[in-house]
Amino acid sequence: MEEDNIIAEKKEKVGYVQVLRNHDFFALWLGNLISVLGNDFHFIALLWLVNQLTKSTLSIGIVVTCTFLPHIFFGLFAGVFVDMWNRKITMIICDIIRAILVLLIPILYYSGLLQIWNICVIVFLISFLNIFHESANRSIIPNLVRPEELVTANSISEVSFQLTNIIGSALAGILISIIGSVNIFFIDSFTYLFSALMIFTIRFIAIQRDIRLEGVKDILARVWEGLKVIKTNSIILTLLIMMAIMNFALGPFNVLTPKLSEEILKAGPRGLGFIMASLSVGMLIGAFLLGRLGKRVPAGKSITLGILIAGLFFSIFALSKNIFNSLILVAMFGFSFAAPKVYAISVIQNSVPDSIRGRIFSIQMLLASIMVPLSPLSGFLYTISIYSIYNQEQSTSK
Repeated sequence: MEEDNIIAEKKEKVGYVQVLRNHDFFALWLGNLISVLGNDFHFIALLWLVNQLTKSTLSIGIVVTCTFLPHIFFGLFAGVFVDMWNRKITMIICDIIRAILVLLIPILYYSGLLQIWNICVIVFLISFLNIFHESANRSIIPNLVRPEELVTANSISEVSFQLTNIIGSALAGILISIIGSVNIFFIDSFTYLFSALMIFTIRFIAIQRDIRLEGVKDILARVWEGLKVIKTNSIILTLLIMMAIMNFALGPFNVLTPKLSEEILKAGPRGLGFIMASLSVGMLIGAFLLGRLGKRVPAGKSITLGILIAGLFFSIFALSKNIFNSLILVAMFGFSFAAPKVYAISVIQNSVPDSIRGRIFSIQMLLASIMVPLSPLSGFLYTISIYSIYNQEQSTSK
């Protein structure tokens, strides 16, 4: 009996090393790590290049808009194909095509042919491929690790993502100053090819599905099949709504923080950078601890407490007038924010059948993308209302 308890306890303890020893997951993780770092370089270099070419904030806004429009237009349907196709091959093809598309930017630039419309088309197509790659990526993880390793695997992915956010943006600025914004895209193209190579080494043999689509009605029927699963599964529905609201909540933070740093905290752009870095550091630490704990912490309680505590620290941060206190509060907000994000993805991966997982994650990405334009708009309107009340109080006091 005692021996059984020891064995059971050992099974519950899932560490980072154990998960990373899994060749298939390690290959996927390493490929993602390098390509996400390349994406950070790409985004900063893209904004800088558009600014240099056009000197127009409107042009920058148009290019950024092109990054989320494919999710809104095609996000609902992409999952149908991800569930039909071999996910490993899907990711490899997406990586190779993205590498070619990114390479077109410096080629067009040095040929004297690069214009804003070229960039918009390239960015739109890359974002279109991202839908398939990301849906396939999240859908294949449960095929590569055991169910009890899912939380740790997703924690590793989140830690890596936040780490590259912290390092990537800083490195991008340094590299742009050394080699120029255009040449960054050569590096980004290489990272996609590296990701394709790593995924190619995955030994997992996908289940072959003999599925043929006979027309638009068949595609819509399969989309409805995914929506019906969400509708009938209250847990999945709740998690998808929660993740969309979490994305929405970050909008006012992104919109209001520059004003807060400048006028209330008196910290300027440097303070803004530290605040954004603190958010990533907090999420990194939170995700790291979740990976250490694995399934030993109940998912439901972790998600609920994480949201409540994150909301508490976010509210206190809004009242802070000291930069040091603000950095601590934002880090704690990020720390608490990590649990709902990691556990929500893990629960969906565990609960949804493999044959429909791609559709569920493409719908999740669609909801997140819809929040992109709505969220900053709410923050902008909130800012206007706050400033109008502030001005009224000032005029009344005079």
